[in-house]
Amino acid sequence: MLRSITLITLLISSVCALHWEMHKEESTGNELEESSGEMPTEQLPGVCWACKWAMKKLKRRISNGATPDDIKKKLGSICDEIGFLKSLCRKFVNKYTDTLIEELSTTDDPTTICVNITVCKK
Repeated sequence: MLRSITLITLLISSVCALHWEMHKEESTGNELEESSGEMPTEQLPGVCWACKWAMKKLKRRISNGATPDDIKKKLGSICDEIGFLKSLCRKFVNKYTDTLIEELSTTDDPTTICVNITVCKK
């Protein structure tokens, strides 16, 4: 019983810490966007993982002859499946929609796609 309580407490603390970090990055990001034009996406915690997760799921669901409209529809719904990173995923998809459609039309693997759009480091 004590082990379960400890595990749940650690899980809740981790989620809260991640949410706090994301919130802190968003507020810092707004200042950076105003001063330098754009914040490097790879600095946001979780974006690389979310990108790889989404691209892996999408690659499995997209057929070889999929049209850009088919890909766009699937991109629009993939974030509903990611859980607590849903808002981060939606921001990512909205920002890179056109590039993601182009990248998902290639034979590149999910990691390569995420590196190509600069949300993951090589």
